[in-house]
Amino acid sequence: MDTRPEQPSSDGVQGGDAIDSTRRQVSRRRFLSLAAGGGALGAGMAALGPSAWLKVWDAAGAEADARAKKSTAKAALGSSTGRTLVLCTLYGGNDGLNTVVPYENAAYAANRGSLAIDPKTVLPLGDGYGLHPSMPKFQGLFKDSKLAIVQGVGFADPNYSHFESMDIWQTAIPSDPSGTGWLGRWLDATHSSPLRAINIGPVVPTVLVGDRIQAASIAPGPIVLPGSADEQSLYRSLAVTSASMPTLHMQAAASCGDLLEVDHVLGPILNRPSSSNANATAASAASLAIANGGGQSSAGDVLATQLSVVANLILADAPSEVYSVQLGGFDTHADQLATQQDLLSELDSSVSAFLDSISTTSRGRDTVVLIYTEFGRRISANASAGTDHGWANVAFVAGHRVKGGFYGDAPSLTNLSEGNVIYTTDFRSLYATVLDQVIGVTPSAFLEGKFPQMSFI
Repeated sequence: MDTRPEQPSSDGVQGGDAIDSTRRQVSRRRFLSLAAGGGALGAGMAALGPSAWLKVWDAAGAEADARAKKSTAKAALGSSTGRTLVLCTLYGGNDGLNTVVPYENAAYAANRGSLAIDPKTVLPLGDGYGLHPSMPKFQGLFKDSKLAIVQGVGFADPNYSHFESMDIWQTAIPSDPSGTGWLGRWLDATHSSPLRAINIGPVVPTVLVGDRIQAASIAPGPIVLPGSADEQSLYRSLAVTSASMPTLHMQAAASCGDLLEVDHVLGPILNRPSSSNANATAASAASLAIANGGGQSSAGDVLATQLSVVANLILADAPSEVYSVQLGGFDTHADQLATQQDLLSELDSSVSAFLDSISTTSRGRDTVVLIYTEFGRRISANASAGTDHGWANVAFVAGHRVKGGFYGDAPSLTNLSEGNVIYTTDFRSLYATVLDQVIGVTPSAFLEGKFPQMSFI
């Protein structure tokens, strides 16, 4: 079964004039108040049920507690840093050259023409580079040394396929990107429970899928499981396992048990009321709100909604060590300036508000956000006021413990291949650094080789 998330439509984010730009500016208060609508956060395919389901599943609570304690003990096998990773995937291939803009390089404007960002509006970073004008919060993070920019990221023998390129990024195996995710292999090796890694969205991405274990997936928005009360009560009996069961029966029962475990441990956190969010502080119980709506649809606050769920769990010291969020719409073959402006504004305000909201706890300050996309885009604009699929790109690493600055070598804008900038930094160096410094395991065990680490953590 294909576990890749569907790329969100860009319909809701195109046409900059039709969208009130203030929607994208998510303040700390707005971020902590996203859930004030009072929706219930539930599972999309398999994760959480609303609080009413606890009455149905109480009989399974003791077993879920035992499973959680057992899996927590197993999870301790490969983690020693106490840090948390948030993986942010930008689907569609974000244009890195108009995100971290080489505005002092003559080759940039010469190739981009009218698509080049006006150097008067670029937010300067130094060394001839600046951020897109819709990213002032990221500029502030960079100046505060809380944002690392890794340049020239990519891999050998690149291709132009969204799916294959994303599979390469998520499996970390360029030669055969058809297997497990690099974090899925970590889940397998540490005999983890689904609680150890959480995807915010309806489908678990490949990066969090192992041979035996995959992350839990929770989607903002209410869920109502079908059936009468009697039919619903039968579900808990399916979660009971025994050694005499056939293999497929055992696997089905284990999946049901995973669902109950996630609900039993995370449900009480995510079902807390949020009536006083307008006056909440990051560390207060009132800020532990239920995020309402969004998911993978393209509408305002998509990413902020997902990150607010993650913030709730981190502030409540949930046992998860890895979270996955996503934002789509970056396939800008046409009308790129308006589309990218909206998307980068949402990225800028959502990530900065997230880091601000978790800054009052030690767990929050030890959280690291890694932001990547499947490929860059060509240096030359096309005839539709957009850019086509390219190769090398930039990646971001953000957090209170991050050592900000530029990392990696910026690729040449004149020494091109097929009209594309050539990668200078293997993307697996990013992963090696994260596996070692954030998760606390030996990187080569999950990357099928050794790759030089970076010093951004």
